[in-house]
Amino acid sequence: MSTSFKQIPLAKTLDVEEVERALAELWQETAGGEEVGPDDAVLRARAANLMVVVTSDAALAETQETIRKLAAIHPCRAVVMLADRQGADSDIEMFVSASCQTEARATNAELSCEEITLVAHGQFTSELPSAGIPLLVPDLPVFLWWPDLQRLDDDTFLPLSYAADRLVIDSVDLAAMNLQLDTVEQLFSRQGAEAIAVSDINWARLTSWRALLANFYDVHEYRTALAEQERVRIEYGAPEGNGNGIATQALLIAGWLASRLDWHIEGPTNEGEQTLFSARKADGGAVALELKRVERPAMRPGRLARVELQSSQNKASFVVQRAENGLHLETHAMIEGRPCPGRTLPVRNRSTAELLAREMEILAKDATYEAAVRVAGSLGR
Repeated sequence: MSTSFKQIPLAKTLDVEEVERALAELWQETAGGEEVGPDDAVLRARAANLMVVVTSDAALAETQETIRKLAAIHPCRAVVMLADRQGADSDIEMFVSASCQTEARATNAELSCEEITLVAHGQFTSELPSAGIPLLVPDLPVFLWWPDLQRLDDDTFLPLSYAADRLVIDSVDLAAMNLQLDTVEQLFSRQGAEAIAVSDINWARLTSWRALLANFYDVHEYRTALAEQERVRIEYGAPEGNGNGIATQALLIAGWLASRLDWHIEGPTNEGEQTLFSARKADGGAVALELKRVERPAMRPGRLARVELQSSQNKASFVVQRAENGLHLETHAMIEGRPCPGRTLPVRNRSTAELLAREMEILAKDATYEAAVRVAGSLGR
């Protein structure tokens, strides 16, 4: 697959009709004036709107590269806003561009998607929502990708979130930001016109972990031991920029287990590299919940390394772990000291564009995620 990209500036009138006219001309230019065959079409595709706000030129370049990759998976109109609050006051500048993906298949069909970039400096950054929202394509779902959770109180966030159907975040760096999952939980309480569904790319990274852990409960002979489990141990790599913090992934998987199994969590107690909680089951039984920081050089910071469910009464353990080389997830189970068949799955290190595309397939609220965050938020306090 090859990618072509062209960007052109527009006059500072913020005229929606002028933008549409410029995009149409850019699309025609991309298609070319010469006659093409049925297998050489240029398709102007838009399945959704995507709004993004960044605060630096470096972040803008990285975001634009992600959007070009996204276009091949989930065609959209992207409205990208650079809000340089520290710069000298400068009115909004606007650029339009088309990203063209040529599929390396039997045909030469090209998928052409579009991006509108708004750049504002100083006091003019507050005008970005009023400039960007009218540029959205009507009758298509609207996603707001908000990379910086430290700026949820930014004056551009609320108006943009009101215009969006779904907010996409990435909680992986919360610890490095000195933030807790309470920050995310607050988004769930918005009601009426202010309500918004939330997608977390970091939650999506845990899909395989959750599926493998849930699969243990699908095996009939495991259920008695799982019902009587008395210890859960979750191992993780230290978050980037905060070597003493608890990785958000560890909190989320703990919150997911507790919310699905109806456990009430108490604690914590810190013991060196470990943080200990006690959980009370619905039947009154007790579970020790241990979050432990480990060193795994082959693993990215803030990622899960291992989850183990234990029952000493049944001499049972159920493990999902990342292989030492970081390339696979492995499961192991043991009942009455007897090993049971395990599984090995490749680790899917999806790019930001691939993860974002998956989240843009979802519009409804994720009740399971919200329940996990509510429990996880109490663990991280």
